[in-house]
Amino acid sequence: MKARSRRARPAKPKLKPKSSRTPKSSSKSSPKSSPKAKKPAPRPEVGAEVARLSALLAGERVPARGLEHILSACRRVTGAEAGTVYVRRGEVLDFEVVQNDVLAKRMGAGEVLRRLAARPLSLRETSIASYVVLTRASVNLRDASEIPADLSCTHFQTLDRKIDYRTRSMLATPLRDAQGRVFGVLQLINALEGKGRVGPFSKDHQAVVQTLAALAGQIPTPAGTS
Repeated sequence: MKARSRRARPAKPKLKPKSSRTPKSSSKSSPKSSPKAKKPAPRPEVGAEVARLSALLAGERVPARGLEHILSACRRVTGAEAGTVYVRRGEVLDFEVVQNDVLAKRMGAGEVLRRLAARPLSLRETSIASYVVLTRASVNLRDASEIPADLSCTHFQTLDRKIDYRTRSMLATPLRDAQGRVFGVLQLINALEGKGRVGPFSKDHQAVVQTLAALAGQIPTPAGTS
């Protein structure tokens, strides 16, 4: 018998290999990236701040302007929300320079100074500024309403209520003239941290502020100081 011939099966069509490339997504369908949170501005470098302040004070002949420069520099390096410079005249401390961002927006810088300057601080009162002048020592408080028992001074909260402001952290240091005599006090209030939170003034803050405050010896001593 003749062998039957086998019919050849039709070849299967070859499938094209799938591309490994992922299709480009349309720009319209791509989700929008969320905006990045703004980083806080970096604090000025201390050495540069000292050099800058020293140059400013070198040609300054008006004591109040010189003290304002010093206070501004101290606030920049510490992030302080506010600050005051008191000058001793006899047995009282006068508000010589006042800087407060919160109150300035609310009532104007001139009005803030007018309200505070209306009542000088007596050295007989146990205020923090008086304590700094009389002891010639710096004071660094995490919370001005909780003063350690070994410090014989008090934060007058009536002053805060008078201007509708709350003092939390505080750093105060004496100001000396060219002869080393204490003629006033530089006081910083509320060290601002991230997102406007109030934190303490660190030991590094205190060291830098004392360095900047020492430059007060370059300016003329304010009139009437003892």
